Amino acid sequence: MTKKEIELRQQFTQKKEDADKALAEGKTEEARQLLDEVKELKNQIELMVEGRSLNVPDLPGDENFVPELERNPERNPEGRKGAEGDKEERQKKFTKLFMKSLRGKSLTHEEREFLENPEFRAMSGKNEEDGGILIPEDISRTIKELKREQLHQLEQYVTVEPVATRSGSRMLEKNGDMTPFLDIEEMENIPETDQPKFTKLSYTITDYAGLLPLSNTLLQDTDQAIMTYVAKWFVKKSVATRNSLILAILDGLKKVEFKGLDDIKKTLNVTLDTAISAGAIIMTNQDGFNYLDQLKDADGKYLLKDIPSEPTNKMLFGRRVVVISNKVLKTKAGKAPVIVGDLKEAVILFDRQQQSIAYTNLAAGSFETNTTKVRAIEREDVVAWDKEAVVYGQLSISE
Repeated sequence: MTKKEIELRQQFTQKKEDADKALAEGKTEEARQLLDEVKELKNQIELMVEGRSLNVPDLPGDENFVPELERNPERNPEGRKGAEGDKEERQKKFTKLFMKSLRGKSLTHEEREFLENPEFRAMSGKNEEDGGILIPEDISRTIKELKREQLHQLEQYVTVEPVATRSGSRMLEKNGDMTPFLDIEEMENIPETDQPKFTKLSYTITDYAGLLPLSNTLLQDTDQAIMTYVAKWFVKKSVATRNSLILAILDGLKKVEFKGLDDIKKTLNVTLDTAISAGAIIMTNQDGFNYLDQLKDADGKYLLKDIPSEPTNKMLFGRRVVVISNKVLKTKAGKAPVIVGDLKEAVILFDRQQQSIAYTNLAAGSFETNTTKVRAIEREDVVAWDKEAVVYGQLSISE
């Protein structure tokens, strides 16, 4: 993929988003002009892809001649690999070269060209290249699997919106403001007065990075051991980073004093919209959970109930109680946080879905310590969406 094609693809994505936005705002003329530009960009990209697939044929007798069926196995009915198989082979080769480079071994010109191919390199909106190499799919897959095992990963409770550009906007309709379809007669025009209440939400992707020193002893280990080690470290840093960004949004909400269970119940019954309350959770830390878990009714039965399908988890008033570590969600001045609401309606995490790595065994003190320093980067932005979808309560737990 050439630099020009990458630029066209980025322009295509941005123009398409602008056209969608114009349509949502009712600017039909502007939307039409933008869509025409999108179609032209699409035609240029398709021509480039077609041109890339056309190679000058070798002739029999040439030293480098390869029969057509061997050169293009996807055309061979009996030995067909297909596009997916070809991609998998490229990924395996990329991982092998990635590990070779990480160990400080020299690469041939062809190997370095393959490693720095735009297909694998992380692209930046600020610079044409960010100097890092996209994490191989092997490590990326391991990172995703390990993330799912993290108990205190707040990302799972908010809305995650994948994006393809470093900045932009989304037109989103709040759950509490959704308008119903109208009843119309057959062949009757739909009234234009029924306009959905969309909210424009802008994002700006930021790079978040950290350094990991790898000892030369570790680099002599197997590829799998190194990738697992790097993935576990990346997961811890990623979860801590995203937790911090999400909690910063929640901490910016107005704090409400909860004197007891009645205040939590009122929040669910009255303060929150019914559509929000139906999907609400009750998030607290270990201190808050310990307080709630000891409450009993008049018959001496504990108020927190087991979730039938998940005996180790609890619910209160029919809503799941989510327990976060005191280290992550802190108790302040004898008041435990009790966050009630639908966080998926309150917070949006825009995920650039790009994790990259750069490494050196010379700079950043690597030469002096005889280590290789790995710089890992991930890209995201976290913004508040519907502040009325959640109530940040503070429950006094002091004796």
